[in-house]
Amino acid sequence: MNNLKKICALILAVFMILTVAGCSKKPSWSYKTDNTSYAEGVYIYSLFSAYNEAYSILQEQLGDDFDATASILDITADFDGEEGKEGKILCRNWIENQADIITRNLVALDEKVLEYGITLDKTQVESARELAREDWYLGPYYEYYVASGYEATSYEDMLSPYGISFDSFFTSTYLASVKQSAIFDYLYGKGGTEEVSDKEIEDYFTENYTSYAYFTVNLYETSINTETNQQEYLPYSQELIDGVEKELKEYAKLINSGTAYTEVMYKYMKAHNIADNPTVYNIEILDNSALGEEVLEAVKDLKEGKATYLKVGTGDTSVMYFVTKFNIEDETEEYLKADGNRHTILQTLKADDFKTYLDGITESVKVEVNEKNIEKYNPAIFEENL
Repeated sequence: MNNLKKICALILAVFMILTVAGCSKKPSWSYKTDNTSYAEGVYIYSLFSAYNEAYSILQEQLGDDFDATASILDITADFDGEEGKEGKILCRNWIENQADIITRNLVALDEKVLEYGITLDKTQVESARELAREDWYLGPYYEYYVASGYEATSYEDMLSPYGISFDSFFTSTYLASVKQSAIFDYLYGKGGTEEVSDKEIEDYFTENYTSYAYFTVNLYETSINTETNQQEYLPYSQELIDGVEKELKEYAKLINSGTAYTEVMYKYMKAHNIADNPTVYNIEILDNSALGEEVLEAVKDLKEGKATYLKVGTGDTSVMYFVTKFNIEDETEEYLKADGNRHTILQTLKADDFKTYLDGITESVKVEVNEKNIEKYNPAIFEENL
């Protein structure tokens, strides 16, 4: 999936929990600077976003005690976590405060783009507009929903009843992501005002990333039940399991004594008449890995250049994993050749610094707020169908 699409999907996915409600408003400005004015729809979208963030936080905090049929607005909670700076505050107030911060951040991005003399890449902007248009008129993950036999919900149907236009939606999401990315590159990219050196990126990569590979061997057979026409899974006998374990043990010995993984894999594929290499290769920060806990621990415990095997699951769901870890320094040059990989590491490396930067410019941005218009919008409009 397009990286921009991934980023924006995280921002937008939470909105699916609401039922469309409310009334449309004639757009006029909500926030403005000497350079730009922002439609009311931009603020309404910020309010909507803040409401959904609050909803998600309360749902997680309250667990089984969360009542999806009741208003969240009069709940008092700590929205910044156990050590939150704000302490416990009324949900309604937090939503309004957060909507103001979200909108000020959009303003701050525009002001910095102008101040730094950044010219947004036209191709990226148009690509972002097309992605936004697809979600606006068709709905996010339209192809997936249709292919699965479900009806997709467009953002036009979801958001326009609140007075949010396509332009406000685009400005607040996809276009904002393009601006944020451009500012990030201006600061930390090649030739940036706070350029991160190749050496710093290489050091971060070798210290935090792990290169490993694995393949799996099922410890069960499959067959079709002739009476039900359903697939059945029949666990291996202990004798067959012992045979798989013995084979993988020999392969691990080869790698641990210095044989290259590719040679061992060739032997395995030849022995079992396998045409396609079953290996899964990964280079990642293990704390962010999607690996199962048992396999993850096995990778963490391995020394570079070594291999091991382990059984995961029981009965008709059990599999054997064969895992090997490579020398990360041997991967550095080739991995960082790809601009996408380098940029991903750069984003990870500077994530905290950039967040601090964004918080700073958001807090200090000079903007005029149309209080008369803002006060017309109450987060209760998102609960009219409760």
